[in-house]
Amino acid sequence: MAAAPAAQAGVIFSDNFDTQGNANALSFNGFTNWTVTSGTVDYIRSGVAYGINCTGNTGGCVDLDGSTNDAGVMSSKSVYNLLAGSTYLFSLDLSGNQVRSENNAVSFGFALANDLGSFLASDLVTLARTNPFGTYTVAYTPGSNVSARLVISNAGGDNVGLILDNTRLQVPEPGTLALLGLGLAALGLRRRRAV
Repeated sequence: MAAAPAAQAGVIFSDNFDTQGNANALSFNGFTNWTVTSGTVDYIRSGVAYGINCTGNTGGCVDLDGSTNDAGVMSSKSVYNLLAGSTYLFSLDLSGNQVRSENNAVSFGFALANDLGSFLASDLVTLARTNPFGTYTVAYTPGSNVSARLVISNAGGDNVGLILDNTRLQVPEPGTLALLGLGLAALGLRRRRAV
């Protein structure tokens, strides 16, 4: 189980899929941080066959509709204990399938740890083949403490899905300007007392 303390802002989890191997792998389920819980996905090395490039044209990424015509569902191996009243951000990079002229859709978000079909918060992203990589984020603030997994689910089942890279779970850091403003206000109060 992974704890997610609200008092410390920053990244709780990050995965760029670059260390999964040096070769493409069809119907892959050997991820370090993820389990393919339904269907299949393909592990892709950027620029190595298939005409697919990962973010930055380097490293590895995932075709979310694997080679069995059965769209993949991936869930985090870790369970995250999310604290009530704290906001959590699940972000990922997605591009169009880069291969076939069609739209593909992915749902992603937070699901109950013991019931991956029960999304606590999610988003649906639909992209055309030519859409470049973009970052998509789901925010979730639980009303009570909850154990959750991160889930990514490709719709369809035709051997071509959206391309996934760079997943992150984080607690937003306080804004720099807000901290600066508080610091200046405190300095102003201190100067006022000194006079």
